[in-house]
Amino acid sequence: MRVTEVSKREQVLDNIQKTSSRLQDAQMQMATGQRVNKPSDDPVGTAKMQDIVSTMSGQEQTVRNISDNITGLQYAEKEITHMAELLGRAKTLAISQSGSDANEESRLMVAREFGALRESLFDAGNSRSGKLYLFSGLKSLSPALKKNSILQPSKVETRGIIQKDIRDLIDIDQYRAVFEGHSNNEYRLKITKGGPWGQARCQISDDGGRTWAKEQVLRPVTAMYNPEGKPDDLVKLKFSDEQGLLGNTIPGYFDFTKEVSEDVDAESLGLVFPVGMEFIGRPNPEISYIGANDKKEVLIADGIASPVQVTAKELMLSQEEGGVDIFSMLTSLERAMLENDGTALALRLKELDQALEQVLKRQADIGNTVREFETALAKIESLKFEQERRLSEIRDSDLAETVIEVKTAEANNRLALDTGSKLIQPTLSDFLR
Repeated sequence: MRVTEVSKREQVLDNIQKTSSRLQDAQMQMATGQRVNKPSDDPVGTAKMQDIVSTMSGQEQTVRNISDNITGLQYAEKEITHMAELLGRAKTLAISQSGSDANEESRLMVAREFGALRESLFDAGNSRSGKLYLFSGLKSLSPALKKNSILQPSKVETRGIIQKDIRDLIDIDQYRAVFEGHSNNEYRLKITKGGPWGQARCQISDDGGRTWAKEQVLRPVTAMYNPEGKPDDLVKLKFSDEQGLLGNTIPGYFDFTKEVSEDVDAESLGLVFPVGMEFIGRPNPEISYIGANDKKEVLIADGIASPVQVTAKELMLSQEEGGVDIFSMLTSLERAMLENDGTALALRLKELDQALEQVLKRQADIGNTVREFETALAKIESLKFEQERRLSEIRDSDLAETVIEVKTAEANNRLALDTGSKLIQPTLSDFLR
């Protein structure tokens, strides 16, 4: 094969380029301390490195999430400890006033303190960490608890009215029935004998119609109490006229045993209650939970999430078997003190113990969650160390080997330059060609 000056120069330049490239790579490894500086240095190693870096990035985010939620849990634990202290104070006061040495004056003073304890517990249930409410579940931007109005419009049920034709005379709005009071009971008042107030008769249920009290006279203000049912929550059913005044101003009695004709003037009868009509009051506790039942969850490992919240419903308004509505319980204790009823106080002491146990159980749940998170953090830190070791094995260079490679590359590059300068001897004839 004929070797010309052109091919010789091209070969020399190619060799110099290769040795310069190897020298540059070696110097880059020396400067960065890394064996892999671009994908072409080690394609397989680069893929492994990307996988490791992605895993470590996810682990770092998990660590931040867990750390942030541990702070929130610790703050919630402090608030629950405060709740337990308030209930402990309530128990001490109740015990002091349940004995025979307590009197009306001392119970009145303690009743005022019970009112303050309820307010403090309400505020604790709506505690916040920054802008987030601690005990609202997933609805952490809104309060967990709300106070309900003491008044609740009654639902009027007409399906049970015996005489079907009387329905044409009934204007539901004219009854203006309102339940007054707080209770977890579902009340029903059923008309058993038709007529206006004082003549109509009714029965009362405090369990949604499963059991009924004895028949009694219907009055403008009727106490919703079944002596054979649940404890008296002092709820009343009140009726009023258009001016908001109680009482039936038009006396009279409408005989439902007679056939009702079209020419009957309903207004002349006054406010008449037909047999079978019912007035229904839904449960209306003093305090309601308005947060979410679902709780926020935090990923602590691949495919493993753990709830990080306790709701105010679990803490204070538990509907589980053996659970206590703490606000209703404290209201009952306060009422017993106002009424100077030592027997009722003594009977409620067991509920105070249940309420305290209910709060302490949730405090223990938070403590267990914090420990679980701390264990997860320790495990992630251990995994991160192993991932960093693997990444270092793939990416980092051996300093001693790199120094030798740099020296070797420098020598090769210098040799290539020297050799090339001797092979390429430009003459005038080279330029003339």
